[in-house]
Amino acid sequence: MRFFEVGGVKYLHLSWKDIEELAEKLADKIACDYEPDILVGILRGGVTVAHLLSDFLGFRVIYPIGCNSYVDVAKRFSVRVYSPLALSDLSGKKILLVDDVADEGLTLKAVVEQELSPKNPDEVRVATLHMKPWCKFKPDYYVQLTDAWIIYPWERREVVRQVASKFIEHLGEEKALEELAAILESDVEKAKKVLASTRNPPITE
Repeated sequence: MRFFEVGGVKYLHLSWKDIEELAEKLADKIACDYEPDILVGILRGGVTVAHLLSDFLGFRVIYPIGCNSYVDVAKRFSVRVYSPLALSDLSGKKILLVDDVADEGLTLKAVVEQELSPKNPDEVRVATLHMKPWCKFKPDYYVQLTDAWIIYPWERREVVRQVASKFIEHLGEEKALEELAAILESDVEKAKKVLASTRNPPITE
């Protein structure tokens, strides 16, 4: 776990070992307070966390939900579900909804209200590894409160592409490439290769 700052922005860089330790702490909090019947993970990061929790909590099945958040033309926050929950009826079931971080919590709130509650579950609780101080829809369980930009190991390359120009602006190219390589846990040549690649275009239909 490494904290650092570039251009006034704080970053929290996490390794897979850090994630496993955080997931175990989260599982302990859940286990002493709640016995869910169904484990649901939000794609992408939430499914990764749910997978780790399934090992600690003894679940053999994880149900994913895929959604995108966006601001519509009226500047209202909206969530589009592109991969709905496979279960049509949750009657009498206790649900644990999992994501990696609760930022403002609006995606979590939308998933609960749009995908889970209409299917009549007995109870829905939410678990995340992290929560931001400004979160409006707070999870029932979380491990760390942080205002830093969190760099999870499953999105290192994505983060490198997002922050590269800011790092170069504030650190200069040589130092920026070294810092980007550290995020990738690799070398400068790998950082250059990642920056030269492009992401898959988002699904728009």
